Amino acid sequence: MAYAEKDLTMEWIPQVRFANGDNVNLMTVREAIENEAAENGIPVAFREDQLKVGGMFNKQIEDVLVMYNPDHANDYLKFVVRVQHMGKYAFMHVYNMGGSKNYRNSNVAAAGGAIGTMAKIGGLLGGANAKLQAEEQYYTILADVLANCCGV
Repeated sequence: MAYAEKDLTMEWIPQVRFANGDNVNLMTVREAIENEAAENGIPVAFREDQLKVGGMFNKQIEDVLVMYNPDHANDYLKFVVRVQHMGKYAFMHVYNMGGSKNYRNSNVAAAGGAIGTMAKIGGLLGGANAKLQAEEQYYTILADVLANCCGV
């Protein structure tokens, strides 16, 4: 599934710059994140994808990585990792994409009304608060992983 540049609106972390970025690319970033995630005991997986950039007359395709939790591939957020170069610098961008089932359920429950009340009751029975807390803790550790390996 190729992404369009206009879809990358929510940067999850601030842009990271590498002053001597000649050797920084998607594979070196991936390896650094995988190593740091393993050291911190969280699962992380990647798949290669593409990003369509430019307009109708100067369209280009750029390789990106999609980072996700393999234990929750369909219900947690996914992150698009992009590396760009200018001069001797490399810039890494991480955008969140997709949706989170736990956030969606929490928002429905908070909205109130009959559907919200039913979602709240269902959430209490199904442990929704614990699931949401576990997801948020995963993102916290993932942010620390990026900070430790990529200098966020």
